[in-house]
Amino acid sequence: MSTDTFTPLAQQSTEYGGFYVPRMEILIDGQGLPRDIAKDIVSLTYVDSIETIDSFTLVVNNWDDERHEFRYIGSETADELTPGHRNHALRTLFESCGKEVEVRLGYGNDLVTMVRGTFTTMQPEFTDGGAVLKVTGQNVLHQLRGKQYSDTWHGKRDTEVIADLAQRSDNGRKRFPLPVYIDPDATQNEKPVPVITQNRQTDLDFMWQRARARGFVIFVQEADKDQKIERRLYFGPARPGFIPGFRTVRYRLTWGRSLMVFKPVISTASQVRSVTVKGWNRTAKEPISRTVRLDDPRIDVNTDLFRMLRCNEREEIVTDEPIFENCHARERAIAILVEQVKRLITAEGVKVVGLPQLRAGQVVQIDGVGARLSGEYFITKTTHTFDDNGYVTTFDCRREQPQDTKG
Repeated sequence: MSTDTFTPLAQQSTEYGGFYVPRMEILIDGQGLPRDIAKDIVSLTYVDSIETIDSFTLVVNNWDDERHEFRYIGSETADELTPGHRNHALRTLFESCGKEVEVRLGYGNDLVTMVRGTFTTMQPEFTDGGAVLKVTGQNVLHQLRGKQYSDTWHGKRDTEVIADLAQRSDNGRKRFPLPVYIDPDATQNEKPVPVITQNRQTDLDFMWQRARARGFVIFVQEADKDQKIERRLYFGPARPGFIPGFRTVRYRLTWGRSLMVFKPVISTASQVRSVTVKGWNRTAKEPISRTVRLDDPRIDVNTDLFRMLRCNEREEIVTDEPIFENCHARERAIAILVEQVKRLITAEGVKVVGLPQLRAGQVVQIDGVGARLSGEYFITKTTHTFDDNGYVTTFDCRREQPQDTKG
């Protein structure tokens, strides 16, 4: 992949007015916060990850200087908590009661919806130096952790199983709060699995289990009016730079210019040269064993670094997974080895200027750190922080340099 497809930060700067007017906006049930409440927001932190539920945290000033009392929690009366009271809306504003919260970040009038979710936690702090309230929220995925289910599918692909779950109801209510988008390429390339079992698991934990087994990712994709895409849940491979409905900007970050601090870790301790997956063929009543090595042409990331593993003779043997066919054993071995190779170099990028379009699931090009460390990195987590110091983004990533594109 050519680095010409990556956007230098200088180009993005012109679109965001030089990053001079950072802004945040909090909408509750579609309404912006009144000015007197908005000024109480001390900071906003939004975190997204390919392995956890997206979350946001507000730090709110909880002291009213004029009334000399706690503003949101700590001074309320029972009457004020009763619907219809004139202070009811203020006292219960940050309660976990089903309100939809939308968090937006950006510059000037160009704001990006980072997450839509609900408040889940209130954590007031009463000290002799003042009072603050920490309010945490999560996106809609946390609704998939409400109940455990058990079921079994025979001869189905993982994408087919998740598509089936997305249509199911419980007591007349759909188990999934959003429609599910299944990557069609994933379904086409998958092989059916003899047996897939959901064993007393919530739908979310089961989805993550199946995603990890395939090397897939799960994330909520917000609605995109321009592309006429509804809000939905994505289940499929982590195709570099691919987030359905999300602007396909891919940044080029250069150390010393657009990237002030870059902390990579090169680790060969957990790397292996081959993976063997074993199982049992129930039909033929014979053992299954398939081995995949680093020289397999399907292992096509970070190949320029394989020389660092030439002294490593470690082999991983997997015997504790339900494997019933040779093709399934081979696919699982490939997935495990590819996942290992992707973690050969992990890194943290610190104090990048606030970039609302930089999100988990995207790819960035890192330059200026030498041949081994420069290259394409897959973003696994981002943290966006807005406070009195402005708007900054930090990120975690792993090097996933495609084969034959380095140099």
